[in-house]
Amino acid sequence: MTDRILWDTLRSLSPMNRSLGSVKPSTLDSVVHAFAAASGVARRAAAERADLVDLLKDDRSPVTVADLAVQVAITAALQAAEVEHADRIVGEEGIDSLDEGGPRMVEQLLRLSGEALESAGLASAAPTTEAELRELLDAGGLDPASEGRDVFWSLDPIDGTKGFLRGQQFAIALGLVEHGDPVVGLLGCPHLAGGVSDDYGAADPTGSIYLGVVGEGAFAGPATAASVADLSPISVSASPPDGQVRVCLSYEKAHGDQDRTSAALEATGVSTTPIRIDSQCKYAMVASGRADLYLRLAREGYREKSWDHAGGCAVVRAAGGIVESITGEPLRIDGRWVDAPGGIVVRTPAVAVPRI
Repeated sequence: MTDRILWDTLRSLSPMNRSLGSVKPSTLDSVVHAFAAASGVARRAAAERADLVDLLKDDRSPVTVADLAVQVAITAALQAAEVEHADRIVGEEGIDSLDEGGPRMVEQLLRLSGEALESAGLASAAPTTEAELRELLDAGGLDPASEGRDVFWSLDPIDGTKGFLRGQQFAIALGLVEHGDPVVGLLGCPHLAGGVSDDYGAADPTGSIYLGVVGEGAFAGPATAASVADLSPISVSASPPDGQVRVCLSYEKAHGDQDRTSAALEATGVSTTPIRIDSQCKYAMVASGRADLYLRLAREGYREKSWDHAGGCAVVRAAGGIVESITGEPLRIDGRWVDAPGGIVVRTPAVAVPRI
């Protein structure tokens, strides 16, 4: 599919017409290219994580630097491409993280975000001062409820902190939300293979990127994609292979109630094959037909954040999958939060999940 055809497809969608208005045809290419460039910068930050720890004297500094650099780069790219609703976005990171890092943090952020934007052909949009960094990070502080916005972008610059720190799987996730529904999603998975692998936890040298437009389709390609022309159509699996439901599970038990998850899987009465993988890469696995089910049953008192699910939800739905609450209600985004009573179920239509 050419970028012109894909652009015409996007423009034909009524939600997109309302959301993106008179955006130039080159906009989506610019954003995909910037997203791929940000994935490359995140990969470099992961590779340099030991050096960043030594430089910044903080064991968690590599992911903090990567989080902030990716958020700055993507926010700057959206604004430079004049994407509507990108003046302020729902971003995970804020200025407080910059304040904690000091001058050395600022230096690394300018370097990494500048490299990403230059790679995307947007060098003029790169911040060159701390003041410009702060302005871009402040733009990520949107609270849609208090600011009266029904349409907004939600960004998780590095989803899967521990996977990043281990040098394994993490994702960059961006979603366009309209009236509570994720309608467009992008997932950058710098370490996730684009095809079938024996070990999805291992870092792939190329990585992959995913784009979903609800109602029109989903697409994927290498993390180095320069435009939408480098992406090919994907869809969820029609049925579990050999009757084995391939289930994505988190590495970290803190991400959900693992006992309830196990009980839910046992209650299906079918055989399952576990795939342990971090971050919204799980959404990419279901969307691309390499997994059939992902359950995220939340702990009591925990409320999911919009940036952890908006992008992935749109990609899976665009690929023909289902994203709903454990009670069977379609997942909806409520500003900076997610409405999903009891937890989140991501599945193909061929897989039924018992209600808990």
